Amino acid sequence: MANPAVADPLHNTAPPSYNTIAPYAPPVTYPPAPYLPAVDTVQLKGVPPGLEYLVQINQLILQQKFSVSQGSGRTFDVLDAAAQRLFQAKQHSQCCGPVYNVRLKDNSNGDILELVEDCGCNCTRQMKVYSRDAALLGYVKLHNNSVVTHLSLLSPTTEVILIIIGPGFETNVFGNASFEVKSKDEQHVVGIMKNESENQFLVSFPLDLEVTVKALLLSACFYLVRDHFILQKEQWISCVSLRPLINPLSADFVPIKKIS
Repeated sequence: MANPAVADPLHNTAPPSYNTIAPYAPPVTYPPAPYLPAVDTVQLKGVPPGLEYLVQINQLILQQKFSVSQGSGRTFDVLDAAAQRLFQAKQHSQCCGPVYNVRLKDNSNGDILELVEDCGCNCTRQMKVYSRDAALLGYVKLHNNSVVTHLSLLSPTTEVILIIIGPGFETNVFGNASFEVKSKDEQHVVGIMKNESENQFLVSFPLDLEVTVKALLLSACFYLVRDHFILQKEQWISCVSLRPLINPLSADFVPIKKIS
C-alpha cells in the first residue's frame, strides 16, 4: 500500500524528509501580497484540482487581513516564501449552520478548499477538509488537552497521518509559540508551525510531502490561529481589565508584557 505521505506527482518512493526542516522566513512584516499570475495547470495524479501550486511549495504563510467592512468574519492571504499570494481565505460566520467554516479561493476567485466544523461542544473536535469538487481530503482533529496542544491530521478513512504538538491554549498566554509537526509515531519531526507576528502564521514542511497532506497542514493553521492566538488576546485583555489599578510610580507596579 502506498505511503500516504509520498506525493505521486513527484514519482518519489522515499518518505518525506524527516528531520530536515526548511528554513522559515524571518519575522518581518510583508508588503501587500502580489498576486501570483494564473497559469495553465495540468491535472496531476493524486493532486486535487486547484492545489497544483502546492507541489513545489515547502512553506506557507497565513496572513490575516483587516478591513472595516469584514464584520465578525476574518479574511486571510495564503502566501508562499516569496510573499506571493497563492490563495485567499474567508471565515464565514452564521447563526445557523457549521460553527466554523472557512473557504479558500485562488486569485481568479475559484473555489479551492472548504473547512467545516459542525460540532462546537467541549469534547474532542474535528474539522473536515473538502476539495473544490466536494471530495473529502481528510480531517483535522483537535484533542481536548489544557496542558499541550495536540492535533491529528487524519485521512478520509480516519487513519492518523501526522500529529501536531505544542504549548497548551491556556498555558502559553504571552509571547510567540511554536508547534512541531511529527510523524504519527512521534519519532520524526516533519515540520514547524509558528506565529511570526501578531497577524502572520508560518508552516514549513518537506517539499516531497503529499499535496493533500500539505492542504491538511494549511487547514490546521486556521485552527491554531483561531483557537490559540485569538484566545491569547482574549486572556490578555481579561488580565488587563481585572488587574487592580496601581500607581505607575509605585514600587509595586510591574508592567504587563503585551503580546508581540
